[in-house]
Amino acid sequence: MEPNSPENPPPSSQDKPEVQGAYLILRSAGRWSDVFRLSSPQGAVLGRASSNEIVIRTEQASRQHARVFWSEDSWKIEDLSSRNGTLLNGKPVASTMPLQDADSIEVAGFAITFARRIDGGIGESVRSSTGPSAATDDQITLEMDDRSITDRRRHSSFLFDPAGFAKSASDAENGQSTRHLLQLAFSLARCEQTEQAVDIVLDCLAAHVQLDTAGVYVCHSGKSRGKPQDIPLAGTRQSGSRSYRRPPESLLTAVATDQGEAVLARNVMGDEQLATENSRGELDAESVVMAPARDQRNQLRGVVHVTTTAGTPPLSADDLEFIVATCEIFGESLCNLSDRKRLNRSLRKSQKQIKELQDRLGDKVTIVGKSNSIGEIVEQIGMAAPTNATVLVRGESGVGKELVAAALHHASERSDEPLICLNCAALSPTLLESELFGHEKGAFTGATERKRGKFEAANGGTLMLDEIGEMSPEVQAKFLRVLEGHAFERVGGHEPIKVDVRVVAATNRDLQSMVREGKFRQDLYYRLHVVEILVPPLRERGKDCLQLAEYFLAQFNQEMGRRIEGFSDDAKKTLLEYSWPGNIRELKNVVERAVVLNTKNHIDVSDLALTPASEAQTPGSPSADAVEMTLAALEQIHIERVLRHTDGNKSRASAILGIERSTLDRKLKRFAAK
Repeated sequence: MEPNSPENPPPSSQDKPEVQGAYLILRSAGRWSDVFRLSSPQGAVLGRASSNEIVIRTEQASRQHARVFWSEDSWKIEDLSSRNGTLLNGKPVASTMPLQDADSIEVAGFAITFARRIDGGIGESVRSSTGPSAATDDQITLEMDDRSITDRRRHSSFLFDPAGFAKSASDAENGQSTRHLLQLAFSLARCEQTEQAVDIVLDCLAAHVQLDTAGVYVCHSGKSRGKPQDIPLAGTRQSGSRSYRRPPESLLTAVATDQGEAVLARNVMGDEQLATENSRGELDAESVVMAPARDQRNQLRGVVHVTTTAGTPPLSADDLEFIVATCEIFGESLCNLSDRKRLNRSLRKSQKQIKELQDRLGDKVTIVGKSNSIGEIVEQIGMAAPTNATVLVRGESGVGKELVAAALHHASERSDEPLICLNCAALSPTLLESELFGHEKGAFTGATERKRGKFEAANGGTLMLDEIGEMSPEVQAKFLRVLEGHAFERVGGHEPIKVDVRVVAATNRDLQSMVREGKFRQDLYYRLHVVEILVPPLRERGKDCLQLAEYFLAQFNQEMGRRIEGFSDDAKKTLLEYSWPGNIRELKNVVERAVVLNTKNHIDVSDLALTPASEAQTPGSPSADAVEMTLAALEQIHIERVLRHTDGNKSRASAILGIERSTLDRKLKRFAAK
């Protein structure tokens, strides 16, 4: 039947129930949709005729195909005797049928969703057409009066379909809009702060769109959790006296979802779902655009909100296109700013870490001393460092051979590459070979996985091998081949590996004597002895001892938060007279202990824990009253002296003493039991 026909007069105003607002949500090819606001009993007629509220341009549709209207207490749908019929939730509409929230209407192969609330319907997917011929964008249009409709966009035709946009705008308008967007892109690319980007976007919108108010919201992070309160307002604009007002939370929530799209709503005056009241309690907004600003990863970066009031032209579909394009550029700009901030934070953190490492490394490679011997060493390092020559560093234990190796590395072109150090005396021949060259999984008991050796780890950099004289003949042979430029294989492996490594070897042994005794390969000695740097013991460096003590004192003061000013005159005299069998390592330990246990503002003789003079003689020279000692006491002194010389390495000490490791352990237990 025809509503409001002479045979069926409309109910009187006193009996007429209040019309409840609803929406018809249309989606085309999943790309963009329109939302028709049902706000009067007449509702909307759907069909091919241009006089209909919703025009469907396809031969499958009748001129007046179907009608949605308000009757009694609900919205209803009826088929207007169409040729191909109307479906409601997949079933033919044979008579007037009531509509429920989220019902699916199908007209001429096009799906429309009926929704009670816009925030519940516009973010949901609409079921695709199951008819024989699905409608296309060209076949379906919406021709509206000023009571109008809501358009929705996922992407702007400016950026993704320029030809399509040209259909709805003149060439002059299109060119002007393109210039605005190009200028916007360049301006945003140059800005460095989010606040600056927001101002640029608002200026662009105010210059191109006849708006009354505009607001820009920016997410704290790159993601929205679907809560409007998580998206703070970042900036506003207004062209008149009307101040900006935040949109309804339901609309902001719908646009801010993962699938939310830009929304254009016209004739929204009085609709609480699309506008908010002013200070007088009035809903005076005439048209509204809400558009999300997303980056190319589809992460929500912000939201743009534009409104007009009565008396000004409503926002158009072309305005929506421009605002959506603006948001897409804005979203990428916010993403770039966020990435830039993250990278700057990471860079500052890395620079801080590098500075800390450089400070620590600076302490390790600082050669302290003004003696002639130290001056010669610094000069030798300066000449040898730029080359790739193998360097042999000789000197007693504790004189700083590793420091010389580090100085060679950091003064060379390999300074950005690794510096790897390995003590050859600390490992058995089998383990040393594995440490140097690596091993394959299952190469020996305990080899549960493949391991890279020190040569591979130091590729491009420097490999410092301490106590090279303790290397076994078998490992010496393989080591020599690598020094001569040959490839090597991991233990248990067959794959040849070639590396670019500079070798700095260090030893406190007389390698020439070892060559004569057959304990060290002569050809390896010649290969290592390209450049030799001899580091003198501390007792031969004169007042360098005091300079080093002051250097260590400043270092430990900083590390421990102490304020010890220096050494007393008696302490300085004692430091100069002591023979330092442990060299710089011993001096550093003595100063550290004095700083830890000192409660005064200076270090005195009593704070220096030095070895008694009878035990502080140079290794190999007995004390003056040694004849008064028993043989057992002299043995203990010598063993302890050798252990100091080897930094507590019992394997090396037993080798020097010519006894078994187990014998040395028994003697040490006996000494401790006294």
